[in-house]
Amino acid sequence: MEQPLVSVITPAYNHGKYIGRCIESLLAQTYTNWEQVVVDDGSTDNTAEVVRSFKDPRITYVHQENKGVGALAETENSGVRRSKGQLVTMLASDDCWPPYRLEKQVPLFQDPNVVLCFGRGVLIDDNDKVIGQMIPPKALATAPNRPVGSILRGLLVRFYIPQYTELISRAALDRIGGYQQPSGLLAEDFPTHLALALQGEFRYLDIPLGYYRMHGGQMTQTHHAEMAVRNRAYSMEFFRHLDPETQRVTGWTEAGLAKELSRVGGDDNFWVGRRELMAGNKRNARRYFGAGLLHGTLRGKAKSIVGLVCSVTGLDLERAAKLAGRPPLR
Repeated sequence: MEQPLVSVITPAYNHGKYIGRCIESLLAQTYTNWEQVVVDDGSTDNTAEVVRSFKDPRITYVHQENKGVGALAETENSGVRRSKGQLVTMLASDDCWPPYRLEKQVPLFQDPNVVLCFGRGVLIDDNDKVIGQMIPPKALATAPNRPVGSILRGLLVRFYIPQYTELISRAALDRIGGYQQPSGLLAEDFPTHLALALQGEFRYLDIPLGYYRMHGGQMTQTHHAEMAVRNRAYSMEFFRHLDPETQRVTGWTEAGLAKELSRVGGDDNFWVGRRELMAGNKRNARRYFGAGLLHGTLRGKAKSIVGLVCSVTGLDLERAAKLAGRPPLR
């Protein structure tokens, strides 16, 4: 079987504490034809020292002046330009992989129609302890994007393909101009997935393919609601620019998509309320939980009720989440 080169792009900023574990998980891969390009975004800690302690010739270290999260796609694309692989993936410097990941994913790209493969995500803490998992919505996991564009039915609304589990065709990534991060968006994964949905088929493996480390200061935790609001606005903009036939393939009308985005957006209130409760701001937390109860989906309403109960009674919402098998935020 052909063994295509896999280019692993690792943007890093002040993750000296984690990046050693990240690289070790790559060295442990049972599929060995890979290269890693670490793009250090102006770290001021020992990130460079840790990376350079690994002497494997497949690992390249590049330093740049700090550009920040607003230019994350630019940082990743600079790594892509330095790479040569037929397949590309992003491995964040605080995340890691199971050893079988590439071995399981690479063979799927023998089908030339496949442009992206992803799987289930596992949430871990600072000490690599498993604290939860992220399973993509059924609408995405069961959609091979055949015909091309049809996965947008779910993707425009749910946003969620775990980037830390995905492998991408280099040819498809080149066709869309690399990782995407339009002005105003805080992350590059969602717009990149939308663009790739117009390029070819997707594949889902129902096994854990990546470990996402949860720790304080992550953008996805501190700016969850803001990111969701901006993503919803971008969804509408992206849909409006599709040609009429592709719009038809998605199954949405502009009015229908706007209504669904508004409905799902109500669930963001729960996440904001949850963080307010963690910070001890019970009054603000109750306000957001109340908004989630009024405007969220059925599942979002149920979670908001639990949040309201905890904010009134003093019960620990994060402990309740853990008992329910969901990842706590601390």
